[in-house]
Formats: sequence, structure tokens, C-alpha cells
Amino acid sequence: TRGRARVLSEMFRGESVTGGYRSEEVHEALDLCLSCKACASECPVNVDMATYKAEFLHHHYKGRVRPGAHYVMGWLPLLAHLAHKVPGLPTLIDASLSSPVLTPVIRRLGGLADRPLIGFARRSLHRHPRTQRNGETVVLWPDSFTTNLDTGPGRAAITVLESLGYTVVIPDGFVCCGLTWHSTGQLGMTRRVLEHTARVMKPYLDQGLTVIGLEPSCTVMLTHETTGLVDNPDLARLAELTTSFAEFIAPGIRRLVEEDKLRPANTTALTQVHCHEQSLGDPHHAALLLEALGIDEEQIATGCCGLAGNWGFEKDHTEMSFALGERELFPKVRQATGHVIADGFSCRTQIEQGTGTTATHIAEIILDILRDNGVAE
Repeated sequence: TRGRARVLSEMFRGESVTGGYRSEEVHEALDLCLSCKACASECPVNVDMATYKAEFLHHHYKGRVRPGAHYVMGWLPLLAHLAHKVPGLPTLIDASLSSPVLTPVIRRLGGLADRPLIGFARRSLHRHPRTQRNGETVVLWPDSFTTNLDTGPGRAAITVLESLGYTVVIPDGFVCCGLTWHSTGQLGMTRRVLEHTARVMKPYLDQGLTVIGLEPSCTVMLTHETTGLVDNPDLARLAELTTSFAEFIAPGIRRLVEEDKLRPANTTALTQVHCHEQSLGDPHHAALLLEALGIDEEQIATGCCGLAGNWGFEKDHTEMSFALGERELFPKVRQATGHVIADGFSCRTQIEQGTGTTATHIAEIILDILRDNGVAE
């Protein structure tokens, strides 16, 4: 962080580093920044290099053609949303992404790394059935990863919330926190997406409904980043009303434990806490939740899993990405005998591609426990 901050400082001075935002030296210095946001909380002066990198990339590529990965990964939320509007298209795309003939072509055209490509869910989370309950109505934030790529955590979360008596609604239309555009430095598009999201969310915000996030990176983006990017009172309200799944359900789960309706699980869990949540969120709620359920948890201590969203899928980052996973995450996952928990879609993807192990979201763990105790169907 100190070195990269110094390079940016030299860029603004224009003495030893020339070319301003067009400088390839600065671009190279920022290339291996994972945008993990650890520095935002661990740096003594809270230098948020991820935000600086996004700003630099915004100016560096302004008016120029960007790397293919910026278009493929940066625009993934909208592309996935549109794909699910066409019956059968997600299945066709999935087949293409796993084709030994087409995959190398897609990688080359998209500027993507030599690693397995992510696929689309066959059915969007928007189409998952929901039940009207007598209790409080809550909004489940339909982040792009949970809604269109891996719907398992979303389906589990809906069932858990309904089992606790809540009515779950999912916003109509396309909404997005803008994370993938932000991390690739497409700040103009980030702001447009957020303005659109504010309009779609306004009816729910006017009712004061709690918004529950499942994907830690998106939850942190909504609660910490959006208001700094766009001055919009509805986005400010969205930030205030958004909370994590673990924090929201914790009181209800503790009540069931106190009423002896949930037996202790008596098992173990290895948890990869998402780096954005570790830095700017509060993973303590999930830890207390697991403890209340009788799950002995160990957390990975080395921070980012190594995929870091779009970063690990960008060309020439494969070797470094997997090397980061081998520091601690991969070896401990290979030795794990209990649950492997990773709420972040990128973290689950990295674990599966690096070890062959399928990690689960905490919502899926909670649902299994509720079912074992007859609390959920």
C-alpha cells in the first residue's frame, strides 16, 4: 500500500513519473492490487487503494478501448440479467463456456485468464417461489452472483427467512450495486447503474423495509461505497436499511436455541471471510451465529482468497491468484473434515477451482440445521 500510494503521489508531481493518468508505470504498479480493501482498515492512515485504483483506471482508459476482461467481467451483471430474459440461453451459454473448442476462443477474445470459466444458473433467483407470511416483510437484495450465477445461497436464504416468519420480496427489474464496474474503473457506468437502482428500490425504501444482503462484497458496496459515488438521498436510505443475512437472522436463531428448538450441531467449520467484509463489514455476527448453533469455527487468517472478483479472471493473473490461495486457504480446505463456509461467490469459486471442494454459504448451513430440527421444510 505504501509503495503504490507513493507511485500515485509521484504521478501527481509529474517529476520522476510522467504521463499522468496515462502512465504505464503506474498501471503496472497497480496491476497486482487485488482491490481487497484490507488497507482501508489495516493501513495506519486508512489508505483505500481499491478506490484509488478504480479512479486511476477510470482516467487511464477514458476515451480508449479497454482490456476485454473489463467488458466481460465488468458488464457481467447486466449480461447475466439479459441472458435470463431469453429462455434456454443460460444453458446454451453454459455449454459454450465448457466446450473444449469454444472455451479457448472465449478466453482469448475476452482477455480472460487460463482457468475454468464461471457459468450461469439455469433459472434466475427471481423465478424461485416465495410464500406470504404473517410477519415482517423484508427485501432480499438480488446481487448478480446469487441471482444469476449460483442461486443456491439465495434459495436457502429465502427458505430460512420464511421459516422464521418473514415475507420475502425481491425487487422487480434490474438492480446492482455497481461493484464490477467500479473495480474495473468504469465509474461513469457505476454511477448510472446506481441511479437506476435507486429508482427501482424507491418503493421499498419508502416503506422502510430492511434490505438483506447475501454477497459480502455487494453488501459492503451498498453500505459504504455508493453514497460516496452518487449524491442521492435514496441511495443514502438504501445504505442505512441494508444489513447482512447473518446479522439479520441472528436474534431469531438465538431465540430458537434458547427455546430448545435447535439441537447443537456439534460439528466444525472452516470459514473464508470475504476480504471486503473483513475490512469494512462485520463478520462477528456470523461467528456468533455459528457458535450459538454449536459449530466450532476456524477462520482463514491470510485475508483475500486470491481470486478477488474480476482480478483473478484477468489475463496473466492465474499463477499469482492460485499462489495466494496456497498460502493457507487451499491447504486447510484440503484437510477440513467439517463444513467449508465462504459467503463470497468469488471465494467459493476460488476454493472449488483450487481444491475441488464445494464451499457453502452460511445460509445453506443454517437451512440444513433448521431442516434437521424440523423448523424448515
